[in-house]
Amino acid sequence: MKPGHNLLIQKIYAALLIGICAVLCALTLQAVGWLEELEWKTFDVRARLARSAKPPPAEIAIILIDEASLHMMNPLVGRWPWPRSIHADTIDFLASAGARWIVHDILFTENEKNQAGGSRGLGENDKRLVAAAAAAGNLISAVQLVQDQTDSFNATLLNRPLPEIFKQKFTLNLETSPRGIPASNKAYLPFSELVEKSAAIGLVDFAPDRDGVYRRAQLIRSYNGNYYPSLALSTLQDRWVPVAQSAHSLLLKSPTNAENLQIPLDPDGQYLINPYLEFETYSMSGLLLTMKMLRQGQIENLPLDPAEFKDKIVFVGASAVGVEDLKITSFGSLQPGVFLHAAIVGNVLERDFLRQASSAFELLVLVILSVLLPLTILVGRKNSWRVIAPVFLFVLLVTANYQVFVHGVVLDMVLPATGMSLAWLGSLARLSATEGRDKKRIRAMFGQYVSPQILESLTANAARGLLQAEIGRREHLCILFSDIRGFTRLSENMAAEDVVEILNGYFRGMVDIIFLRKGTLDKFIGDAIMAFWGAPLHIKQPARQAVTAAVEMTKWLEVYNQSLVERGVSPLEIGIGLHSGSVILGNIGSEKKLDFTIIGDNVNLASRLEGLTKTYGCRVLISDSTRQEIGDDFICRVLDFVRVKGKKQPIKIFEVLAMPTDEPDQRRLAQKRAEITDSAFHYYLQQEWKLADVAYASLGDLAVNDPLMPLFMARCHIYQQQSPGIEWDGVYQMTTK
Repeated sequence: MKPGHNLLIQKIYAALLIGICAVLCALTLQAVGWLEELEWKTFDVRARLARSAKPPPAEIAIILIDEASLHMMNPLVGRWPWPRSIHADTIDFLASAGARWIVHDILFTENEKNQAGGSRGLGENDKRLVAAAAAAGNLISAVQLVQDQTDSFNATLLNRPLPEIFKQKFTLNLETSPRGIPASNKAYLPFSELVEKSAAIGLVDFAPDRDGVYRRAQLIRSYNGNYYPSLALSTLQDRWVPVAQSAHSLLLKSPTNAENLQIPLDPDGQYLINPYLEFETYSMSGLLLTMKMLRQGQIENLPLDPAEFKDKIVFVGASAVGVEDLKITSFGSLQPGVFLHAAIVGNVLERDFLRQASSAFELLVLVILSVLLPLTILVGRKNSWRVIAPVFLFVLLVTANYQVFVHGVVLDMVLPATGMSLAWLGSLARLSATEGRDKKRIRAMFGQYVSPQILESLTANAARGLLQAEIGRREHLCILFSDIRGFTRLSENMAAEDVVEILNGYFRGMVDIIFLRKGTLDKFIGDAIMAFWGAPLHIKQPARQAVTAAVEMTKWLEVYNQSLVERGVSPLEIGIGLHSGSVILGNIGSEKKLDFTIIGDNVNLASRLEGLTKTYGCRVLISDSTRQEIGDDFICRVLDFVRVKGKKQPIKIFEVLAMPTDEPDQRRLAQKRAEITDSAFHYYLQQEWKLADVAYASLGDLAVNDPLMPLFMARCHIYQQQSPGIEWDGVYQMTTK
């Protein structure tokens, strides 16, 4: 298997390990309850966003005993609680208005004090309330069934038998053995006469979550083996009857047809309320004033139109602070407790339920996101993904979570977000550990080959740089060879320390130019330099950078030679050959000594071209492939069509005469030389020896001692004496390196 594949597999294994560890840690945090309250908060945010503008069914109306009501009634009847005759009047009014159900979220557990002089027996107000309930025939009274441990010292107060009439009238007949229904041991019932005349009863107790927010309700509770409905279920009894409760739902059946309805429940058997922010509410003060005006015969300009309650489920509850029935809901504010009952009724009427996603699906989401994140960070090559990927996946999670919530599915948000966060931290920790190590290796490996700028680029993606170095790969590069002519002979007459000093000064200047032009220094070979462009960091137009560096090296050498002459040292002469082609790039050598280098036929050809600079008397010689890559703004002239020693394929070679940045006069002269040389070489290839001879001779008018002039004039004279024949292809065979 290739090293690149091994590295990729290692990254995948590491990502999977990090992801799995993140999943296990997130599940552990969830199991100990550390994520629960945070999950509740995200539920509240989703509820506010999705439900603030959601209208409840128009069939629900709520009459509130608010501050205005208490203030209005205080001069008449005193403080709360009011005389029960007032509630009886309310029942009469709503019954005459045609309310479908009159639902009291008010407990009448004890008899009102008998105003006739004693506390025994029904007082007039209680009788009036009972009579109103009997006449209306649709009153649902409030009941509380609770699990109480505070009276455990007095067993007679717990699990007391309920009245037979209560059990006969209101016990639910569940077809199957119920699951998840909590047992109660203490009951708060309406006084017995009101029980007899109530059409139904409903449980009004709610328990908040641990953070004090009311989000869910127990729809059925048990007492001494019997089961009783919540206030919300009782309002639906003429349409839906509870028949069975399973681990995840409450089954309702229609008493008039075979239709079934399943209400989803959470794993604890509770109903998750899909809340409403606002209901159609009426102040009790307005209702009482309307009743007063009607008694006085006034039917115009009534505060409330009785027709507004026709065929509606009318809840009577309290919103005044003094009545102490305000609860914190998902909307972050205090709402009347009656809103919770009404919300459940609204959910059932509109089939507007919230269903908790299955544990298996939530686990799948957790695993996918927790594994996908480290895979993206560790396997992806772009550094930007390390920031983008977590943000993108988190936004995706939030968006998807909100969308499914709108459609009635509650998916855990904190659990997968925790998994992602842990996976992200684990990925960063691994990157910090591995990239720190890889960057040290990159600096050790490439520090002597490339400029500090390129080295920084490589260390920015250390893994990729190591991959390039540790596996062999083919790259298209521009290769440069440079050599000092006759330096061995020159150094024989110099002291060793002077030779080293001159060479170090020469190499320092040459390497600075190579690095400045984004080249990679391959090696020093005695007094020769080998470099290439295009790797390990890919750059634009590597051939242009390489040729520019070559010309700048020759110009820098002229300045360096002046300092040598001043010291009494003969000036240096160099030849530079450049060729572009495909090579094998990699960290090559033994375990004890590795070099980041290139090998291949094109490397050898570049070396041969450097040797040809002596033959053609030029400083910078390039191959045809390099000529095609640098563009026409480099002025070059053709030198020859040659077959170098050891190669079968001939190539055209060129001399670089002028750079794009040279002075206009210099470029005009170079262009003239190039045109004459190209014309002369054309005649040469056509075996028109006399015309070629004249053309090459004219080069002497433009430059003193142009090396091509004697070289090709001599060839033309030879070929005039002895023709190479019609099969001659113009290729000159080189016999030396």
